[in-house]
Amino acid sequence: MPDYIAWDFALMPVTIMFFLQIKPQVSPIIKGLIFAGITAFIAETFSLWIGYYKYPGWNSIFSFPFFFVIYLIAHKLAHSSAIKPLF
Repeated sequence: MPDYIAWDFALMPVTIMFFLQIKPQVSPIIKGLIFAGITAFIAETFSLWIGYYKYPGWNSIFSFPFFFVIYLIAHKLAHSSAIKPLF
């Protein structure tokens, strides 16, 4: 079982939901870049620094596009016509 499963199933979805709720009028591209930057360069680097997991041969810059795409997919799903607004 991977060490980062808590991040994948709890922290990342909650962080994405937070970004989706805050300032909905802001471009999803900008919010995706901010999310990917914080996640790849701050959270992932901190987790590596404290020894939570190790990625041999992996750099945080490689994670940035993945996190960006994950945010854009979540934004598209959250704002699709199949989802009814709460109010």
